[in-house]
Amino acid sequence: MQNKTLETQIDFLLSAALQKCGDIYDAEDLTQETLLAALSYLSGGKTIRDERSWLLTVMNRRFNDMLRKKYRQPTILMGCDFDWTYESAWDDTAQTEEEACSVRQAVAYLAKTYREVIVRFYMDGQGITEIAAALGIPEGTVKSRLYLGRKQIRKGMDDMEKYAKQSYAPVRLTVTNSGMCGRAGEPSSLIDGDLAVQNILWLAYKKPLTIEEISQAIGIPTAYIEPDIKKLVDEELMCRTGTKYYTNFMISTVEDQEKYIPAQKLLVKEYFDLFWNPLESGLKLLFETDFYGACSPDAKNSLELYFAFHCLDYGIYRAFCDIFNAVQNFPDRPNGGQWIAFGTVHSTEFHPNEHVELMAHLYSGERHEYLNHFAGCKRAELHAYSASGFPARSYDLSSEYPFLQGNENFDAVLTKLLCLLKTDTDPESVGFNTEYFKAIPWLADCKILSQTDGKTVPNIPVLNCTQIKVLWDICKQAREALAKNMKEILAGFFQGKNQEIPAHLDSVPLHKQYLYAGHALLFATIREAMKRGKLYDGGYDEEKEQPPCPMVFVWESVEKCQTDRE
Repeated sequence: MQNKTLETQIDFLLSAALQKCGDIYDAEDLTQETLLAALSYLSGGKTIRDERSWLLTVMNRRFNDMLRKKYRQPTILMGCDFDWTYESAWDDTAQTEEEACSVRQAVAYLAKTYREVIVRFYMDGQGITEIAAALGIPEGTVKSRLYLGRKQIRKGMDDMEKYAKQSYAPVRLTVTNSGMCGRAGEPSSLIDGDLAVQNILWLAYKKPLTIEEISQAIGIPTAYIEPDIKKLVDEELMCRTGTKYYTNFMISTVEDQEKYIPAQKLLVKEYFDLFWNPLESGLKLLFETDFYGACSPDAKNSLELYFAFHCLDYGIYRAFCDIFNAVQNFPDRPNGGQWIAFGTVHSTEFHPNEHVELMAHLYSGERHEYLNHFAGCKRAELHAYSASGFPARSYDLSSEYPFLQGNENFDAVLTKLLCLLKTDTDPESVGFNTEYFKAIPWLADCKILSQTDGKTVPNIPVLNCTQIKVLWDICKQAREALAKNMKEILAGFFQGKNQEIPAHLDSVPLHKQYLYAGHALLFATIREAMKRGKLYDGGYDEEKEQPPCPMVFVWESVEKCQTDRE
């Protein structure tokens, strides 16, 4: 590689640096440091065969040095610039300064068990006896760890180049869950925004890996990822078997999900009557209720859509539980929640507009918000489906209105707002942020609210506790009949997907049942029902006005109000 060749690698290096730093200014500095180091090396007349791999190795070392300086932790073995007090002890492993730098970097990727004895012996100059006393282990164990540590260092040096791509081409992992989240919003809160954690989970998904293998693959020293892995194990998103770790929930790729969508749409068309008949019977019962008759036309459409979403969502889930003999109760978690996680992985360059079919069939499940003793209301509940990928209005306003991105989620805000409108309560008297009223025009456009004669009122189904119990009873009959009809059909259809489950998850029914995560059956069925005139009297045309949100608001003024959804 000549000096002029470096100019052609600038864009590549900047992209790689940005993935590591997450900040354009740090990325530019890292790119510059890498280029200066490369120029210095080439000025001696040396040549490089594999240009990009060599440049990435240089970048990794400069990045590690940057982290060491940033966090002021000079004793952590980040790169090749720490004091090499006992370099002579490594003469049989590293003969040149360049090789010595590789050794030092490899030490940083050792698990703590081996790293601490290596550092104490070779860097701090401690003897076997002293190390054994300090760590509370036998001297024989110290000698064994020194031997195994050195062996892993040699292997790590050989693996560095092999794992290089993983360190600069990470993936994005989105994790959702069924059930009740933990105290801090787990499991998604453990993963969102943390690219390193996302890639740890993906790397350890298909097969168990040692902490050293994970460290080398993502290009981060073990000292930095060991706390993350421990937390993931503690929160039951990972498991440990011996010295290896594996991800303990189902993960699908975008490609996996897209592959099955056309076949699922054809399945719905072929067996539509079998899928829809239980829902049609339930809709007839719904039409006979007093609360349906009292709804506005928009509220009726919203209630019908909610009923269809709910019955299909729970009915399909029940069918999968029966197929895989899985319990329907979610396991208790250390964080106080009860949930099962599942994830979707895609590249960092993922563009939704390039995956039209996938985005048109994804949904996030039912959303619930409960509120007690607010604005004269004893009990309020919001039950809704966010249908952003479906031809129905989504009500997630966080992207539209930045002031909604605070500590309070929008479901809670909307529930309080509906209570205020229902009771005509002064918002200041209950400490409600009046900034949220800026969203009223948008909510009216979504047909969640109605503005007539200068007054704003709910324009969605508003039920009391007795009425919602009637709705649950109708839903229960429909979804159980649906599950029974779908069980045999879906068992045969998804049989081939069993082979895609990693071996360490294959025997766990709870994981098998989540083969359906990301399935297209729900939206495909509702779309087909609209096309056949079975649902929503506004007709089906994605280019025209969208149906209202699938949503129900429960409001009760009496002291005791309990709903039963079983």
